[in-house]
Amino acid sequence: MSVLRCYFQRRSDRHSCVTATIAVIMLLAGFGCAPEDTAKVAGTPDAGYRTLSEAEYEDKVAGGWLGQAVGVLYGFPTEFLWPGEMVPFDFDDWYRMKPEIWLEEGLSVLEKDGYVAMIETRKKYKNDINNWETYTPRQMPPQDDLYIEFLFLHSLQEHGLHVTAEQMAEDWVSYLDPNMIWGANRVAYQNFKKGILPPRSGHPDNTPLGNAIDFQIESDLFGLISPGLPRASNALGDKAGHLTNYGDGVYAGMAMAAMYGEAFFESDPRKLVEHSLAVIPRASGYAEMVRDVIAAHDANPGDWQAAWEAIFAKWGQYLGLDVRSNGACVYLGLLYGGGDFLKTMNISMRCGLDSDCNPSSAAGIIGAVLGMSGIPDKWTILRRLPISNASHPGIYLGDTPIRSASAPGAGGQTLREIYPDPIDWDDIIAATVEVGHKNIVANGGRIEDGIIYIPIQTPSIPPFEQVPVPEQER
Repeated sequence: MSVLRCYFQRRSDRHSCVTATIAVIMLLAGFGCAPEDTAKVAGTPDAGYRTLSEAEYEDKVAGGWLGQAVGVLYGFPTEFLWPGEMVPFDFDDWYRMKPEIWLEEGLSVLEKDGYVAMIETRKKYKNDINNWETYTPRQMPPQDDLYIEFLFLHSLQEHGLHVTAEQMAEDWVSYLDPNMIWGANRVAYQNFKKGILPPRSGHPDNTPLGNAIDFQIESDLFGLISPGLPRASNALGDKAGHLTNYGDGVYAGMAMAAMYGEAFFESDPRKLVEHSLAVIPRASGYAEMVRDVIAAHDANPGDWQAAWEAIFAKWGQYLGLDVRSNGACVYLGLLYGGGDFLKTMNISMRCGLDSDCNPSSAAGIIGAVLGMSGIPDKWTILRRLPISNASHPGIYLGDTPIRSASAPGAGGQTLREIYPDPIDWDDIIAATVEVGHKNIVANGGRIEDGIIYIPIQTPSIPPFEQVPVPEQER
């Protein structure tokens, strides 16, 4: 995700943006979704345990993190170039648009007419594969798909599993560079600065972006630390999701986290998709979308493009940052990818829209299924590369910032004080495993002789809430 989110925040999220002035409809009481504290959620009594070796757990955590990173960098050069369209070609490598094709013209347009006009300039060249080239990444650039999760990870380390949503918000204000956040994240940050804290910060009274994609792309961590523990991941998702989002925007993150958590034990993408429906209200728009994707897949089992057409005939009215249309791109990748890392990532990217975040979510889930040891060698280069923590909100060529020194906020750190620049993958993976162990034990599990015993935990469905539908769209 990038500065493009500012553009789509203003222009394309038609459904969400009109809701800021509309009264909230809540069918059940309370702002929150899952009232239980994650440190108090217990496994189902007498239901037994599932087991992982400590080595398996670490391998799958690493695979989930690296899958996210690979997916977002893979799709980054295509982000929002195809809103409401399919990308017309496959990527089987790291690709970017050739700088000699567009960069000089694009920078001139940027100086004269601004960022949106520069993006429109790039669109002129997008559909010719000859205007694209392969490249070799040299670093993992700063992406909010990752660094917002790094901040959540810090909050869990600093405050423990009992961390409150207010403490998470305080950490955002203390450590996050405001020049490196967009969409619902930016609105939430501004709310925090005004003293509007969660869950009010994500409520439709205080944000026009309750149904935006932000928590969907930042909830992966809560699944990685909750293997087989969907109630625990929902409890954390209730806190973190309501910082920025509401209703479907929160449910989307809960669904993603549940798939990550189940990916430690289940390799069939169809079963993971179905599992995600068990943790969110059936009446929600997001659950309706997931069921529609399943039905489209079943009607067109060998043709993802036909399924895309069916889905976007209905959900294509919600473009830009909307979590339902973008979520459909994740689910199409999972169902048609069949567990293959590249195929899953490629289909999610080719579905268009936020086409770096969507393959990031899909590839992260499959990465957790496969483990780091099962991700194809072509993509594991990122495991050996540093993660940039530099503030570069400017233009990127793949992994490389261009003219970032002229961008507001450039030259600092995305996450101040708590992480170095660059960030090391070993530190992120080790911290995630450590917090995951604590979460497992807090939920009735145990670790003995290198084996992790995880109680079988039944899903919990949060209370129902939806961003109100404007009268003219009913």
